[in-house]
Amino acid sequence: MRFPIFSILVAALLIAGCGSSSNPAEEVAEPCGSGGPLSGPGGDFNGPYMERTFPAPDGTDRTWLLRLPAGYEEGTRADVVFNFHGSGSTAPSQLVYGDFTQQADRDGVILVTPDANKVFFDPSHELAGYWNSAWEANLRVRDYDVDFVLGLVDLMKDEYCTDDFFATGMSAGGDMVSALECLTESPFDAYAAVTYQYYNEAECGGAPSRPLLYFHGSADFVVPFAGSGAPWYDPPVPDSLQNWAEHNGCAPQRMEERVSDEVLRYSWANCDAKTEWYFVEGGGHTWPGALEVPVLGHTTADISASDLIWEHFFGS
Repeated sequence: MRFPIFSILVAALLIAGCGSSSNPAEEVAEPCGSGGPLSGPGGDFNGPYMERTFPAPDGTDRTWLLRLPAGYEEGTRADVVFNFHGSGSTAPSQLVYGDFTQQADRDGVILVTPDANKVFFDPSHELAGYWNSAWEANLRVRDYDVDFVLGLVDLMKDEYCTDDFFATGMSAGGDMVSALECLTESPFDAYAAVTYQYYNEAECGGAPSRPLLYFHGSADFVVPFAGSGAPWYDPPVPDSLQNWAEHNGCAPQRMEERVSDEVLRYSWANCDAKTEWYFVEGGGHTWPGALEVPVLGHTTADISASDLIWEHFFGS
């Protein structure tokens, strides 16, 4: 269906929902988007998501998942949340693990979950399942994934009646969120990462202030809270967040709030863009409030990263 106009009523709704002329006498129906797919295999949209492919700028056919909110109708204005999986994970796994489906259905938000390129010169290498340009959006040349995501944003704008875009992710997906956050020009309006967030002044310094929410556990053995050596050379987590706070124009001193017996919340005052993070004492390489994955360490049930990220993006 490509926006057929069956009646004056439908035309009026499209005008009201997607823009109108400043002169009422010249008002015409201008539907948003070209009319993206509304159905999955077998007819009506009948699954938790639709798997789609996208011809990326590097010449590969990239896989990504589209999830329309319950009751979505063609031409409806909607915000879009991109959710990036971690290394060794997949888009379907992230859609379940970093779950926003209830929030998206309630608020009419479209979910986009891309799959990493997973093209590497050595298939057995630890980076073979990684996002290619996760930590190198501006400084280096392997921009396959950043270009893919920016192209996917343009596709969503072309096909659907989109409003604001938001980016979140887990681990290497948080790496990807940081890369997008550090772009001088980015289509995303706010950012949230779980278990990985970086700041590189040479890469990120030219970006405007960007709203940021972050989560990390003290017992994360994949991305150590105290930082790491080769091959990542990650600084201690508090240092990275302090650098973002300075970048976002916040007051120098961070504020601490005890949320529960095992969760602390850190924030800064007078920021140009909201900057805060949650520290889980004893927390592993996990998504707070998600399903338990014992091999990744402790998952706190005291907070829900999904709920807090949603509030960060859309307000309480």
